Amino acid sequence: ASDPKVLLCDEATSALDPTTTRSILRLIQDINKRLGITVIVITHEMAVVEEICTHVAILDHGKVMETGTVEEIFSNPKTEAGRKLVYPDGIILDPVKTSRVVRIAFNGGSSYEPLIASLAIDCGVKVNILGADTKNIHGKAFGTMLIGLPDDANEAAKAIAYIKKQPYVTMEEVHDYHE
Repeated sequence: ASDPKVLLCDEATSALDPTTTRSILRLIQDINKRLGITVIVITHEMAVVEEICTHVAILDHGKVMETGTVEEIFSNPKTEAGRKLVYPDGIILDPVKTSRVVRIAFNGGSSYEPLIASLAIDCGVKVNILGADTKNIHGKAFGTMLIGLPDDANEAAKAIAYIKKQPYVTMEEVHDYHE
């Protein structure tokens, strides 16, 4: 009798319609829970990872670049390969209008909080929202936001200090985001 320990799913939902994709994902989750089998999913679809995975490994040209829980990787990717998969793309920044850009990652506990509105009200600092994305991963909200800071150094410093004090939020300055 066969007693498998691992199920390998290589692009199991590739080129399927949304209804069939959901059915396949439910089946994979059911197999994992009912039989206690470890499931390894190979996919280019981040929505699949968000929906059914607990851990993720990001590969680039056949090399493992980054590993961790889905929440860790999606809220704060450490490598360029991870950032390209997780953060929204297609945002073009005008370097003349936006001299300093920061990426804020909401780590599961705060992406529904009015951070930018609170920043404007509490500190009197106005920032530009350049792009944002929120995802529900395992019932928690994770998201990223790119904001343009004011050119005034004091105003920018106030904004950075305020953001750094927030729980469940990480921030990094983006030096070259002109894709």
